Amino acid sequence: MNEVDEMFALLRGEPLPGKLDAIDGAVMAGLAAGRERVLARRGLALACGVAAVVGLWGGLSQPLSGSGHAQDRAHSHGEPLLGALAGTPASAPSHLLAI
Repeated sequence: MNEVDEMFALLRGEPLPGKLDAIDGAVMAGLAAGRERVLARRGLALACGVAAVVGLWGGLSQPLSGSGHAQDRAHSHGEPLLGALAGTPASAPSHLLAI
């Protein structure tokens, strides 16, 4: 055990190699890149969560009719399903051609 202590004492007195100074920049750049990746993942997860909540809220907040959802009723009368969901304006070309 004394040999290890003597080796540490010798190393303590030696000057640091010059290459260790160049490592600082690379380490800090790696840490910054890691933080950016975490922030990007967090932003993507937040966007997915908001999209899911808005989608579910929009889909489940439709009034129910006697035969089901309002979208089903509009689709069964010949109106395209996308028009019932997106609220196609009366002046849209697809709506004008159907008249």
